Amino acid sequence: MASIEQVKAALAQAAEQGNTTTSQIRAAIEGTDQVLARLRAVSAGTGHPALSEAISRAEQSKQRLIEAATTLQGSTAAARQYISILG
Repeated sequence: MASIEQVKAALAQAAEQGNTTTSQIRAAIEGTDQVLARLRAVSAGTGHPALSEAISRAEQSKQRLIEAATTLQGSTAAARQYISILG
């Protein structure tokens, strides 16, 4: 059985990895914003269904990335809260 210090250390590592992954997701969100900007620029003046679909799917991707970042932040916060409960 792990000691409290080992559990706290593992939780801290998990929380730190959560922060790192959240930063990576935020970078992906920024990249998706760039994709959206390019798609919108290209689609100006045209109503082609393929471009509309590309924009819609990119917007969905961005929303899911935002949800992933928010959920992961909650996980990190819960891990840190448990560390403080352990003392």
